[in-house]
Amino acid sequence: MPVVSSGSLYQRPETQNWFIKFYIDGVPKRETAGTPNRDEAEAFLRRRIEEAERGLYRDVGQRITFAEMKELLLRNYAFKQNRTDPNRFIDQLSKSFGNLLGEEITEERITAHSRKRLEVDHAKPATLHRELAVLRRMLRLASPKLPRVPLIDMPRVHNARQGFFEEDDLQAILPHLAPHARELVEFLYLTGWRSSEALRLQWSDIDWKRSVVRLRDSKSREPRIFPFKYHARVEELLRRQRDAVSEWEREHARLCPSVFHWNGRPLQKLRRSWTTACGKAGMPGRLVHDFRRTAVRNLIRANVQQAIAMKITGHKTSSIFRRYLIVDEELLAQATGAVADYLGSSHGGGKRKPV
Repeated sequence: MPVVSSGSLYQRPETQNWFIKFYIDGVPKRETAGTPNRDEAEAFLRRRIEEAERGLYRDVGQRITFAEMKELLLRNYAFKQNRTDPNRFIDQLSKSFGNLLGEEITEERITAHSRKRLEVDHAKPATLHRELAVLRRMLRLASPKLPRVPLIDMPRVHNARQGFFEEDDLQAILPHLAPHARELVEFLYLTGWRSSEALRLQWSDIDWKRSVVRLRDSKSREPRIFPFKYHARVEELLRRQRDAVSEWEREHARLCPSVFHWNGRPLQKLRRSWTTACGKAGMPGRLVHDFRRTAVRNLIRANVQQAIAMKITGHKTSSIFRRYLIVDEELLAQATGAVADYLGSSHGGGKRKPV
């Protein structure tokens, strides 16, 4: 154990802030307490002495900064091959913590940041939650260079979506979509795949002989298939798209490897076309991601086992799958109908006919 002195406070003529001084094994340690308040400076000195006694004290030049924590995070994202970009959240965090050392990011400062984001900037709780999740990861990565990792109070988020699409909803939207987006939207409705997954599909991913669509690189980093051997509607859709792409290739005298394309290049996004179509169909605010919940519901309605349904939709865990399995009125009606059938068969009763 290091030998640590009791320490003392002193001031310099050029500033009102207090400075601290103490010894570790006879070596003097000096730094500013960053405050003109003597009580706060004494508390700061006690904290530094406690760190020294526990072997956690670091000289000022060795203490990690917010900028260094940011680099740690970005390197970790690259190492983990995360596909999300944290920079927009880091930019917001840097407004509150950018000039601080890692150890200066305390519970009090984090709480002040959260209050400002919600009350002044009017950020949504879900946005703040993602920001704080990034900050928490930064602090954990920097923990070997921190005396302690502060606790972060995460906001409660109530953003569970309840949206579904019925067949009539889909048919109302399709005519208002641009031709290059129409088949893509119906494919998402039928398969429940993420739009980012469908946009990456190439014709080499479709095995016509085995009637299978292969997804080589999903969000979960696991390959996935969608067999359409017994799904005539998906096969018809893909053949229509193949015919349309073949016609485009003949007109432009070049190949188009992407299943869903714009002028021979892979479609990058659907947002503008989708928003316009929903508005014209009288359904503003609907989300493409609602197709994913709809697909889960349709699989359950069709009595597909959960393990098989998860393979089709690409959900890795039951907990995430259940988040998408939002029980709707029709499923509840089917359940109560099943009970009625059971009671009717068990007791010889049934639905009474009107006299």
